[in-house]
Formats: sequence, C-alpha cells, structure tokens
Amino acid sequence: MAIFVFFLFQLTLFFIGILGPWHDANANGHLARPIRMLLSFSLLVAAFVIWLGGAKLPIYAQWVAFGMFASFIGDLIMARLIRLPNRLIGGMIAFFIAHALYITAYTQSMQMISAIEPYNRFNIGLLAGLLSYCSLVLFGWLYLVRQSRHARIIKIGSMVYLLWVCTMASFALALGYALGFWLTAIGGLLFVISDFIVVVRDVGDKRIQNVNDWVWLTYVGAQMGIIYSSIQ
Repeated sequence: MAIFVFFLFQLTLFFIGILGPWHDANANGHLARPIRMLLSFSLLVAAFVIWLGGAKLPIYAQWVAFGMFASFIGDLIMARLIRLPNRLIGGMIAFFIAHALYITAYTQSMQMISAIEPYNRFNIGLLAGLLSYCSLVLFGWLYLVRQSRHARIIKIGSMVYLLWVCTMASFALALGYALGFWLTAIGGLLFVISDFIVVVRDVGDKRIQNVNDWVWLTYVGAQMGIIYSSIQ
C-alpha cells in the first residue's frame, strides 16, 4: 500500500509540475527545481522502502536502493545544490557509479537462478542490447555532439559515459528477457534516452524546446521502471 502511495504521489507531482502555469526559464522547462528534487527524493525513499519492506527479490532491491542513492547525489549535483568545479563531470561520475550499482543488481539477481536456460536468454539479451543501444548512441553522438565547441576530453568523456549507460541498459534488457523483468528493461532504455538528451543539450549545445521536461519525463520513468520492478 505504501508503495502505491509513493507511485501516485510521484505521478501527481510530475503532472502538477509540468502542467502548472509556471515555467523555469533557467532549466528550459516547466518542472521547477524544488519539484525535481522532491521527485528524486521520493524515488530514493521508495527504493529503500521496497528494499527494507520485504521485496520479492531482496538482492535486486538492495543494490537498486544503493544505485538510487548515487542517482540522488547526481541530481543534487546537476541541480547545483552540491557545488563542484564542473557540474557536468561531477554528475556523470555520480551516475556512472549509480549505473554500476544497477548492473550489480541485475547480475546478483541472476546468481539466484540455478537453471541454465535463463542464463542463455540473459546472454542473448545482453548481446542484443549492446549491439543496438551502443550503435544508435554512437551514431547520435557523432552526428550531434562530436563537432561541439567543448574541450575534446569533455566530448570523449560524454561518449564513454553514454556507452556505460548503454551497458547498464543492455544488462537491464538481458534481465528482462531472462527473468521477465520487463519494467527494468524499459527503465534501462528510458535512461539511455534521458542521458542522451542531457549530453546533446550540455555537450552538443543543441537547443531543444522545454528540454528539461523531456529529460525528467524519461528520467523519472527510467527510475520508476528499475525501482518498482522489485515488487513484481
């Protein structure tokens, strides 16, 4: 029941934020920073409530909760509530750690399975994800980011980060194909879309109308898919 309340709260808060009469000019979107941070914090609390409240697959819920904590730190950095010399690099590092923890959740979950067939499906899903996600993101990066004015190390770093997100999403797809965790697979894909938009905006210097709303629509959907999979 508590998780259903969290879910409704997050949906309501998001739609109030995006449909309200206000507009956050600094963020190029309708979702004001307090609403974004409250959404992120509510996802963090939901992840820990699921883990500590008796998730059906505790090992998955545990590592996802740790990953959401790292994501929350990344959100604070990107919102400039944690001040660092370079907001983008700091955010990438925090989310790099978050994705590593999510991958740990997926692989640890597979170790609970003794049958061979799910492992075969896992490997097929992983390969399919790596080939498809990485190819699409590399093409998009070459077309939209490579020629930007930013320093080469920033551009290369953004490409490495996006490939890491694709790796996480590929493991999520593998888990979905192997064990039926399709919400996780959808969450991984939405994470690729969300972070690609961020890189195109912040590194590729491309202007997208109401970009922050699109980022947070896909980001919140990604985190929900990954977090709420553990109650299926």
